[in-house]
Amino acid sequence: MKKVFALSFILILGLFYSVQAEELEINFFYGNTCPHCAAEQKFLDTIEEKYPDVKINRYLYEDNTELLEDFCYNCEAEKYFGLVPMTFIQDKFILGFDNSENIGKQIEQAILGEHQENQNISLPIVGQIDMSSYSLPVLAALLGGLDGFNVCSLGALMLILGLVLVFKSKRKVLILGGSFLLTTAIVYGFLIFLWYQVFSLLSPYIKVVQILVGALSVFGGFYFFKQFLKSRKNKQTCAIGESKISLKIAKKLEESFKKPKGIVLLIGSCFLFATAITVIEFPCSAVIPVIFAGVLSAQNLPLISYISYIAIFLFFYMLDEIIVFLIAVFTMKIWIASSKFTTWLNLFGAILLFFFGLYYILNLF
Repeated sequence: MKKVFALSFILILGLFYSVQAEELEINFFYGNTCPHCAAEQKFLDTIEEKYPDVKINRYLYEDNTELLEDFCYNCEAEKYFGLVPMTFIQDKFILGFDNSENIGKQIEQAILGEHQENQNISLPIVGQIDMSSYSLPVLAALLGGLDGFNVCSLGALMLILGLVLVFKSKRKVLILGGSFLLTTAIVYGFLIFLWYQVFSLLSPYIKVVQILVGALSVFGGFYFFKQFLKSRKNKQTCAIGESKISLKIAKKLEESFKKPKGIVLLIGSCFLFATAITVIEFPCSAVIPVIFAGVLSAQNLPLISYISYIAIFLFFYMLDEIIVFLIAVFTMKIWIASSKFTTWLNLFGAILLFFFGLYYILNLF
């Protein structure tokens, strides 16, 4: 158990090192009677809302001449000393402000440039790595893979494969099992998309989103640890999957498969079964996809980007089921991972979500 904990700690620490952004300070000097300074004040207010990890220090020029002189000296801008507004971002300075958005764009580009530099790390042999290109995909793959190993989704696949294998036809196993997996991925992805929209509505209140994601992560950590302890004592089962509604739907599908039907009607039955079971089982593992949706919404991503990250999450979520499905297609037998593997995966999930929750909660202070 100690080895598993240590390995999990190292992996998670590496992940959080890649996603954590250092706080960036902007130092802004202004005058009380300067109209350009007043315009930049309003612009910087929007910057603070858009980039929560940016801290803006505002200094009245008349009261901070020595500090401004130091900043000008460090940025080799002594000849502009006394002029306002003047904005300093690390070793860069920007003089003046206008309403044409040109200087506003310069400030924002400087912020993005500093973010890019902060996410470059140097590793032995490998050299410089831009972590901003990897953090969200790694997170999507890790959370998706963890979410995929739950008894609810695997149980539904076992059921449908058990019914399809009765036909003793690889073609039907491929078509019907494939229809089930495709439908599951589409419906599950749509549910994540809906949660993304919910968090996007809350995006102006970034602190609220951070609190929700942090609280959900800690709750999820407790849940997975409880599942770990439970599965060590006895075989893990899914309460949602054993509900009366799920059993009734499964019974209907079994009866439908026993009646002589064309392949189109059988595909339709698989589609309805996959849709119903995915919606019903969603609470069984809702914590992880909801957390992931919250993380994405906080990134202010364009449409194609967040759809791509959801697709990565879904691929790794479905990966174990795809493997089980392909084995069934080629061998006409059902294979599942050992219960011991799933047990220790629950412990890894608990550690991951605990760290994730602490990261978001501590970032509030």
